[in-house]
Amino acid sequence: MNEKIINILKTQFNGHIRLSEKRPGIWQIYLPFFHEDGDMIEVFIQKEKNKWKICDYAMSVMRLSYTYDIDTENKEKIFQKIIAENGLKEEEGNIFTFASDDNLYPTLLQYVQGINKITSMRYFRREVIENLFFEQLEEYIYAKLQIYKPQKNILPIKDRDDLEVDFQFSPNGYPVFLFGVKDIAKARLAAICCLEYQKQVPKFRSYVVHEDFTRIPKKDITRLTSACDKQFVSLDDFRDNATKSLEREK
Repeated sequence: MNEKIINILKTQFNGHIRLSEKRPGIWQIYLPFFHEDGDMIEVFIQKEKNKWKICDYAMSVMRLSYTYDIDTENKEKIFQKIIAENGLKEEEGNIFTFASDDNLYPTLLQYVQGINKITSMRYFRREVIENLFFEQLEEYIYAKLQIYKPQKNILPIKDRDDLEVDFQFSPNGYPVFLFGVKDIAKARLAAICCLEYQKQVPKFRSYVVHEDFTRIPKKDITRLTSACDKQFVSLDDFRDNATKSLEREK
């Protein structure tokens, strides 16, 4: 590695940096950044097409796997979201980014911050919990409500892809549309969709399943109440009463 670059990095990190050549052209950089358990974050660097490739050779994914499995589509989406939000890329577990000589220092800082988020159970679990509502809703529907022929991501109005419904059931000769609502934005979209369906869909019923009914402002609940046929105040409420409600649609 270029001696000039090494000296610049040592100055920028106030001397708190050490480099070790692991294989010809591949250096490990020891920086004062650590995982939650106290181990130093693994950072490797090599020259590639006149750029510095900063990577971890899949060490972070391996570390995460000791305590957390990325074993569902939702968890994989969250994993990729964290990587993208921190300006990183991933290939077969290897998390990497590129830097020039001029921005090597800030890129290294950004890289270790991103790695720390990826391997942080606290951060990852929070993201999973926030996104778990839809995964649990879908899991219940396909496990318990197959008799009602569920379909996912349906466009009741063919030329309006902005009015997509989360699930459609077919208990009788007309569809039952279901929206999962976890925040104000989705509550408003569900109300708009139902009002548009009323104009263009001959016959249907509309359900809303809230993650937490109490988190939606009163005005938005009023709009939903006017626009849709039935609301379940929580996922537990839906689990307890979905079959009864769909039975009555026959």
